[in-house]
Amino acid sequence: MPTLYHPALVATQPGEPVGPLRAIGNFVRKGTTFSGRASRSEYWWVALVTTLIAGPLYYASENDLLEWPNATGAAGIVVLVLVLLSLLLTALVVVFSIALSVRRLHDSNLSGWWYLLIMLPVFGQFALLILAALPPDPHGVRFDPQPRPVRTPAARA
Repeated sequence: MPTLYHPALVATQPGEPVGPLRAIGNFVRKGTTFSGRASRSEYWWVALVTTLIAGPLYYASENDLLEWPNATGAAGIVVLVLVLLSLLLTALVVVFSIALSVRRLHDSNLSGWWYLLIMLPVFGQFALLILAALPPDPHGVRFDPQPRPVRTPAARA
């Protein structure tokens, strides 16, 4: 019975440099994928873009530049919808960022459980920053999706 193997469909292979648009595309497309690997360029482009977006928003909120109007009626419903959408977007970005970090750790041949270092105040974030900067390890291929055997029509007869 001949069996063929088809490689897993992957947008980019680790070690393959990606630009900011492709990195953001992978970030959204693989947002809930905790298996596989992410290249350094993919990780750092997303880190830069999220920092450039979140930084000014954080500054504005800390300096009371973003205040929700005290609205009632229809305007209050609009404000409520905007608040709920921003909470949903924030939750998605958090989950997608955790998945990206886990895939980045896999590229360095480290278990995704190392992400739990983030729970250690100050030290944990610094340690993850160093781990994210590690070069790719060829043994990280163990975290890639394994090829699936595909039977040929002749093998079924």
